[in-house]
Amino acid sequence: MFPLNLFPLPGETIALHIFEERYQVLFEQLETMEVDEFGIPFVDGTDRKTLGGVMRLVFASEPDENGFRDAAVQCVGLFQLESFEASGEKLNAPYPLGQIRKWSEWKNWIVSNEADSYFSKTVALSTATETNPTADGLIPAMIKHQVPAKKRFDILSAPNEKKRNEHIEKAARFAFLIAEQEAQRNNGYFPN
Repeated sequence: MFPLNLFPLPGETIALHIFEERYQVLFEQLETMEVDEFGIPFVDGTDRKTLGGVMRLVFASEPDENGFRDAAVQCVGLFQLESFEASGEKLNAPYPLGQIRKWSEWKNWIVSNEADSYFSKTVALSTATETNPTADGLIPAMIKHQVPAKKRFDILSAPNEKKRNEHIEKAARFAFLIAEQEAQRNNGYFPN
């Protein structure tokens, strides 16, 4: 487990700077293929379930004299955390470990018509030329429209489709309002 304040989604590649000793060990194990995957959980500070991204190493630079390195990792799936161990003593690992349940229900989730409409208006206001912003589903729409980590968590942890749609619709409307203000600012108006 690699706790950060982000919520990577399947298909996203993120850059990490590895400086803590325990994670230096993890990345050495990833490079030697002792470990294939690791998780980046998103913890929202409540008692709700913890979700996160299943990650795989894409690239890691050579460690410097302190063992620090840069790495690129890609999210290949999502998980729900079932139990957490702050240290991996049971498996002789210095980094945190957890029991997870991989889940793939998200693969069939689509964007509601209302959210799709807001996302389409957002694209129309930007310089983007893409005409179908959400054709590939909910996850690609959240990535493309840069939905923040907390919102991603709220959307994915919603108890049902209705609540999930409410959350994505709010995120889409917010993205549209920001794009609308930016368009005014770029035309010589100062939005407030």
